Amino acid sequence: MVGPKGLTMKVAKLDFRPGGRFHYSMLTPDGHEMWGLFVYHDISVPELIVFVNSFSDKDGNLTRAPFNPSWPLQVKNTLTLTEENGQTTLTLRGGPINASDDEIKIFSGSFDMMQQGFKGTFDQLEEYLAEVKK
Repeated sequence: MVGPKGLTMKVAKLDFRPGGRFHYSMLTPDGHEMWGLFVYHDISVPELIVFVNSFSDKDGNLTRAPFNPSWPLQVKNTLTLTEENGQTTLTLRGGPINASDDEIKIFSGSFDMMQQGFKGTFDQLEEYLAEVKK
């Protein structure tokens, strides 16, 4: 399983279906462990995945983000895949749900950090896909 660049990701549970959960941990190079949880809401193969992600503890209970206690507890994400002329474009859009004004402000002010994290993940996905295509 591939996560943000530089982190080691381990899967505790993966149930990829509407209502299913993906529970995972990420280990930083200095040994700090973070847990996360996706709850899948809509899956339309091959073009759509809608899920809510959160930080969690090792048992899958929602927790605050380790880097900011004002980070939203839940973020709804919509991932779409579109194909044109043999090229697939992945688009990921997300935003806080059930969030306070302060949580929305913190989330909105963190786009650069999120883009950097997702870029590392998607760069690794691109490398993997190039390798399996050979």
